Amino acid sequence: MCTVALRLPPILLALASLLAAGHAAAQTTTTFNVTGTILPGVCRIAVADVNLGSYQATLFTGAYTSPFQPVNVVVSQCDPLVTRVALRFDGTADTSNAQLFQGVPGIGVELQYTSSGARVAPGGTAQMATAAATHAFRARFVQSRATVSAGTVSRPITVTMTYN
Repeated sequence: MCTVALRLPPILLALASLLAAGHAAAQTTTTFNVTGTILPGVCRIAVADVNLGSYQATLFTGAYTSPFQPVNVVVSQCDPLVTRVALRFDGTADTSNAQLFQGVPGIGVELQYTSSGARVAPGGTAQMATAAATHAFRARFVQSRATVSAGTVSRPITVTMTYN
């Protein structure tokens, strides 16, 4: 019987031993979940200051209200994923009528939807059917108790917009 020995180049011997070692190693696998949320973009919001005018305190005798002044909430430059917005109006409530914003003692500020005439009280939210638009509201002075005081009204009303 004759034995033949093959002589392999050193590089092939090294490669053969690496391959043999790789098959002998144990393997463990695992998976992981990827989560996240894709949020719609933002819109811009703008509301101009509103001057309700000047009136004599003696006009407010129970039934008098000042004329409405427009309050336009302009929502613009919305991401296409934003399809509707909700607008929340925050401010100090009148001490005599919590449905009105604070004015001077005895006279509050009423805020309404222009289209329906529905009142928006402090902390109230208006759900709008669309996003980018001029959303029309209106404001006026309303007597909130039997006696009224004279004074200047300068009160902030904060509008907070939420999306979809």
